[in-house]
Amino acid sequence: MAIRRLKGLGLATSLMLLGGLGACASVDTPAVAQVAAPAADDVLLAERMKAHVTFLADDALEGRDTGSRGYELAALYVESHYRSLGLTPAGNAERTSWRQPVNFAEMSLTDGKLRWTGPDGGVHDWSQGDGVALFPSVTVGEVALDTGFVFVGYGLDVPSAGIDDYAGLDVRGKVVLAMYGMPEGLPSELAAHMESAKATTAFEHGAVGYIMVHSADTRNIPWSVLMGYFGEPQTRWADAEGRAHTDAPGIQVEGFLSQQATRQMFAAAGQDLNAIQNAAARGTSPKGFAIPGPASVQLTTGARYFESPNVVAILPGSDPSVADEVVVVMAHLDHVGMSDDENAPDRISNGAMDNASGVATLIEVARALSLSDERPRRSVMFLAVTGEELGLLGSSRFAADPTVPIENIVGVVNLDMPILTYDFVDVVAFGADHSTLGAIVAAATGEVGVATVPDYQPEENFFVRSDHYEFVKAGVPSVFLATGPGGEGREAIATFLADNYHQVSDEPDLPFNWQAAARFARVNTSIARAIADGQARPMWYEGDEFGDLFDPDGPRAPRP
Repeated sequence: MAIRRLKGLGLATSLMLLGGLGACASVDTPAVAQVAAPAADDVLLAERMKAHVTFLADDALEGRDTGSRGYELAALYVESHYRSLGLTPAGNAERTSWRQPVNFAEMSLTDGKLRWTGPDGGVHDWSQGDGVALFPSVTVGEVALDTGFVFVGYGLDVPSAGIDDYAGLDVRGKVVLAMYGMPEGLPSELAAHMESAKATTAFEHGAVGYIMVHSADTRNIPWSVLMGYFGEPQTRWADAEGRAHTDAPGIQVEGFLSQQATRQMFAAAGQDLNAIQNAAARGTSPKGFAIPGPASVQLTTGARYFESPNVVAILPGSDPSVADEVVVVMAHLDHVGMSDDENAPDRISNGAMDNASGVATLIEVARALSLSDERPRRSVMFLAVTGEELGLLGSSRFAADPTVPIENIVGVVNLDMPILTYDFVDVVAFGADHSTLGAIVAAATGEVGVATVPDYQPEENFFVRSDHYEFVKAGVPSVFLATGPGGEGREAIATFLADNYHQVSDEPDLPFNWQAAARFARVNTSIARAIADGQARPMWYEGDEFGDLFDPDGPRAPRP
């Protein structure tokens, strides 16, 4: 899981941590069959969970880095379990392969320069690392732009909130400068999404570039920290022709401008950068303006290509009337691999909790449903994705080109890094308040004696930070299941994040509670069956910002 780096949301968010029914249809909360198992079966389930985690987090898999030999071994392991359970391959539309190949392009900037000529005729040149920090372009080779700059405030266009920072500004063919961060008053999850979508918003308004400038909160961040981020290669998934995917295809330059360079440009427009930043910090949203004088940008980008598969299976539904509808249960199979420090006593980040535990749960949900005497009404897809740690890339690839029609996917349950070191009594379903999935999940977990509680860390915006969110952006109601804060939960979760997350210590010898792991598998089996057997497919709630953004014409349920 990408928690501290928030790779799926880009630099700006990372820096924050330095159906067929009408709109009035009732919410479907079906009765759920009890799936609590006898004690002997409980023990066997716990042992299987331990076996999965132990294998997937073994040193032999070398941290399951995307595209590595270790990831390939993990993919073979998942594929073998799919096969043994009699599932149907679903890596392609023809259902002949377990794998959906994902092409990756690791983009590296080899040269970057920015030139601006002020109204006094003075020429200002900044090179990569000296006044400007640039991302590699999605275009391999040289990119040269003759352009100009326009400051667009926060760079937002959110009609539902009455915000349009582009009003009255012509940014066509220009590079926009947008202040890092968000204004006060937006719901935190919507704010997190809009921050990550600023480049897309710029593209939609005709800009050719998007460059962040400092807010009051970030202006004291050392330049070396920014360069540490921008200096690394950036990986994207690519199409068959090697074209890197982007949600903003017209944006050819992205980056961050230093405080000094921005101050010079603002002064040329008769503006005081510090005053604007301070006013924004007090709640006054900055207004946009054009920067006088022409500009040019030059970039040279290289790419390294590699491949890694999503591993996909499906359990066909039993009811012909809804068998074409699909519930997706998913977990990311990759982790962060090995460090480059050959002198380190342990170089392997094994990823036992992140996310061998989620994949183990995925396999056991597949086992329980496929071996059940009563097959679910709807089809259930089991999706192990690659490239999560690189920025939700495997899930993005699947959501962009699913092996079943996207409109047939009725809901997604994502399993990412459940903390299984304590006897959990509740779970958090991130995203439950956006759709009827919340009520379905609550009923299902209650059937197995586990409570569902609200997000107790809303400021962390977990809903927009894992693989299910790529399906949300495709209009599919989704939830992300995690063990909750009840009992010993808060302390156990905090301890893991502080001491083990993305560390070599995330190994099977952590104090796993394997009975709790078995319970987590039963909980998610109950949830998957509840969605698959429900009379109605999940729906976004009326007025929900994510439903309105990504599925504006879909059916709605009244918010309870």
